[in-house]
Amino acid sequence: MHGLALLETIHSLPQETSAAVFLRHAQRHPIVDASDPTLAELTPAGAAEAEAFGAKIAGFGCVRVFHSPIKRCHQTAECIARGVQATGCPVEIVGPEDALGIDYILDLKEAGRLTVLHGDHFVRLWFSGQIAPTVIHRAERIAARKLTHLVKRLQEPCAQGRRLDLHVSHDWNIIVLRELMVGVRHEEAGWLDFLDGVAFTPVAGGLRAIYRDRGVTKPLPWRLGSAPAIES
Repeated sequence: MHGLALLETIHSLPQETSAAVFLRHAQRHPIVDASDPTLAELTPAGAAEAEAFGAKIAGFGCVRVFHSPIKRCHQTAECIARGVQATGCPVEIVGPEDALGIDYILDLKEAGRLTVLHGDHFVRLWFSGQIAPTVIHRAERIAARKLTHLVKRLQEPCAQGRRLDLHVSHDWNIIVLRELMVGVRHEEAGWLDFLDGVAFTPVAGGLRAIYRDRGVTKPLPWRLGSAPAIES
């Protein structure tokens, strides 16, 4: 089942504080038109895995699910919420958030052409500033926007005790956070799988980001790429 490694991370987080996770949607049908990747929806297996993922979440007083405006992320959010609800834990689908989407891709047709041409190496070209900003925003700008959204939501009060925020998004978005926050490159860790992601938890004066067995703490506020980090 997809998502088991992320569930292990979620359940290893400190019990005394709320948490947030940026995760990729569940398994989708293949993208047949690279110039419009928004059309691919979940497979039946993906929907079942997303519901099973939600049913395995434990240890929280409530769960909120945010999602990208793209349909497969909405489908994933609904399936996860059904799984959480089956456990008796209160769950809320907050709704679509532009910050979780792909509106930073300014030219879908050209981005699609370049991904077909370069494959996964497109990401390295993008991160190193070799893709024109008229095609896609800089990775640092994208990460800052997504972290601003995550931290704002994480800081909201919760009357139901420990809360988990799930932000259902896309592989590129989480790959950006995984590398810029945790220092994990896709060339080393592999492409981000379905229902995989990066977990975040607040710590004194900062935010801790965790992917697998690697955790990095950065102070708040910070500027990506310039703030000191504490690794473990």
